[in-house]
Amino acid sequence: MILEIKDFLVEKPITLIYWDLDSKIDLIFPYLQQETEVRQISSIEDFYEWMKMVEIRNLIVGVKTKERLKEIKEALDKIPIEKRRSIFIIFISPDLKTLDFKETFLFSANLILNEKDLKDFERIFSRAKAYWEHLYKPYFTTLNKLIEGAL
Repeated sequence: MILEIKDFLVEKPITLIYWDLDSKIDLIFPYLQQETEVRQISSIEDFYEWMKMVEIRNLIVGVKTKERLKEIKEALDKIPIEKRRSIFIIFISPDLKTLDFKETFLFSANLILNEKDLKDFERIFSRAKAYWEHLYKPYFTTLNKLIEGAL
């Protein structure tokens, strides 16, 4: 993958999408484009290249099997934790149960979604994101104060 000049001139945070499902990805684009620039990647290695250059807000991974998700999770485990906490990671697969807390935890994701529930993506994503922001608000508030030297 080669990043182009236009990729560095984005005005919003980035949503990266790795998509290897038969479902149309178009279902989720309009909602995500409200707050982020959306780019598709062809490998998880591409994710690391983007991460070096821009602020990534969301990473969406759509794959057909849990085995592939496990491989991707292992690759993502290399992200430094302070960077990882600022990226909302969504795994989508026909092998997953939507909003399953156990799988969400085991895959170190912020949201787990079954492919058949893509039609409700906007509603599910907005609620999961609100919960995540509430959960991490004290962490980010404290981190920002430390960075500013207020603590």
